[in-house]
Amino acid sequence: MTMPSATTALDAGTGRKSRFWPLLRQSLNAHGIFFAVIAIYYAGFLVLLQARPDLEPSNFLLMAIGFCAFSLPVMLICLLFTRFYHIATVVKPERPIPALLRDLKSYLTDRRRLAQGLPMVLIMVLFMYVFVELKSNIPRLNPYSWDPTFVAWDAALHFGRQPWEWLQPVFGHAPITFLINLNYNAWFAVMWVVWVYFAFSDQTSETRTRFFLTFFVTWIIGGGLLAILFSSVGPCFYGLMGYAPDPFAPQMAYLREVNEIYPLWAVQVQDILWAGYQGQSTIDGISAMPSMHNGTALLFALAGFRISRPIGWALSLHAAFIFIGSIHLAWHYAVDSYLAWAVTLVLWFGLAPVTRWWHGRSAQRSFDAAMNAA
Repeated sequence: MTMPSATTALDAGTGRKSRFWPLLRQSLNAHGIFFAVIAIYYAGFLVLLQARPDLEPSNFLLMAIGFCAFSLPVMLICLLFTRFYHIATVVKPERPIPALLRDLKSYLTDRRRLAQGLPMVLIMVLFMYVFVELKSNIPRLNPYSWDPTFVAWDAALHFGRQPWEWLQPVFGHAPITFLINLNYNAWFAVMWVVWVYFAFSDQTSETRTRFFLTFFVTWIIGGGLLAILFSSVGPCFYGLMGYAPDPFAPQMAYLREVNEIYPLWAVQVQDILWAGYQGQSTIDGISAMPSMHNGTALLFALAGFRISRPIGWALSLHAAFIFIGSIHLAWHYAVDSYLAWAVTLVLWFGLAPVTRWWHGRSAQRSFDAAMNAA
């Protein structure tokens, strides 16, 4: 049998590299709608800095390095999870570990996935810089003041009681609270799994574009503009802000008792965030309204149904317990979730025509053709 020469192998490798860069350039053009959204977001942030010289932005390079150092390992773990699920449910090999390793190698060297995903990583870094800066400066831009109003709204909407009081008889048991907290923690993993799935897809699709448009615009409007407008701290910090009477004091006492038995991430992070607000920690960013945990959990479910019904229902169940957890763990008022859901639904359906329009543009059509030919 004739073996390929070293020159032939080198030429093949060079050919793969030479085909990647034109594909990446086309991908950058196809992602132009996202770069435009982030450019508008960043321009608004620069205008804000000019209007508010008391705001001191952090170093972008240090933030980008820190974000990548944290996010890349998380993305790789999520990739490992999704590919293992694919191997276990679709391929079903006799030797799953070798098959998983081969699949990961193929995935990580697929120029179509890299061309799709790398621009989205850059966009995410640019987005996160502005978002973190705005979130940490919410009390400077608009001091916290809406909490008593949201407490009154919650009581009016829930028959004169706070929502946590309705949930407590059912979920107010230490093991159940611990499991609810685990699901709430899992939101971060779910977000990255969904994000990686769409970002590094080997095919272009309107669903992918619609998901990311909704994702970024929801965070910009909900986690930015509305969070500043309705500046609030949430039930866990209500008493600490000096509001009285405090309807959440018994709830916080219960959560701290559970934390003595089972470690509750919610209580521990709440303590860290309060220390940051007091200037005793570098980690800060308290914001309750609207609840982006709930808004994005709903988005994951909506996008999940576009993948498959089982995935959609699984993500819907996750979203339902995110809602329960946001109240039971004292992170949010119920109205925080209602507004977040409204924003997400309006954008998910409202951006569908924008997605179809973009996929009719020449930049996207050219990239679609290049991806199909790659």
